[in-house]
Amino acid sequence: MDISLLEKTDDNFLQLLREHGCTVNRVCYMYAGCVEDYEDMRQETYVNLWRGMDRFRGESDVRTWVYRVALNSCVSFFRRNRRADAHTPLSALTDVADDGCNRNELISEMHRLINRLDHVEKAMILLWLDGYPYDAIADVMAMPRNTVASRLKRIKEKLVRYSEE
Repeated sequence: MDISLLEKTDDNFLQLLREHGCTVNRVCYMYAGCVEDYEDMRQETYVNLWRGMDRFRGESDVRTWVYRVALNSCVSFFRRNRRADAHTPLSALTDVADDGCNRNELISEMHRLINRLDHVEKAMILLWLDGYPYDAIADVMAMPRNTVASRLKRIKEKLVRYSEE
């Protein structure tokens, strides 16, 4: 998306959501405790994106900026509305087609394992799974690239341990 398209207009906002809505959905899903939380987080993220459009300076990629806004919106929502026993079934939020190889079960298991991580670890592994390079993750997480590399290594090891339990 062209930075000039971040001029605050309805058309530009809708274009932003068309291009980056999946990113918002993924981040909100990983922090949601239930379908209602997911919807509330997504709506809050949209509001924050709208409010921030005219303040985006182009110092980072638009996709990185959207990810950061979504992540901050979800973490803020989670802190305000913490529910310890909440759980969102994967089937309630996704339309993953069954390709005959238990893809739904694998994705559900992956989400279950990721949800055991703390918020920073969860954000980092989601960025990595979304294909962000270490430099972009470092930008979003406001930490040095080498820290990202070492923390991701430990997070992956932790996920392997969780899967063996």
